Amino acid sequence: TDSYATVTDTDGEEVFRYWMPDEEDKIAVENLQAKYPTAMPYFFTQDPDYVTVKERVAKHTVTGEEAEGVATIGVAVETLRVAEYLTPLLMEQLK
Repeated sequence: TDSYATVTDTDGEEVFRYWMPDEEDKIAVENLQAKYPTAMPYFFTQDPDYVTVKERVAKHTVTGEEAEGVATIGVAVETLRVAEYLTPLLMEQLK
């Protein structure tokens, strides 16, 4: 599925738009869909990132070196704490 994000200036004028997947990614997605027709399409756009994460975690498993750019359980727990703190505050602002 296509999705996009925009950046606007203080006047609300769009100054940048990012589309996902881009044209290069669309070709990769088509190739992966042909190779894995029963897989969920969402995974195809994220495939390069999954490969990177798997390689870093595998290397960590073998060498014990830090898996650069991969969140630890500690980071995940702290992130959930922040989310739990912010959720009621943000929900209140949406009222």
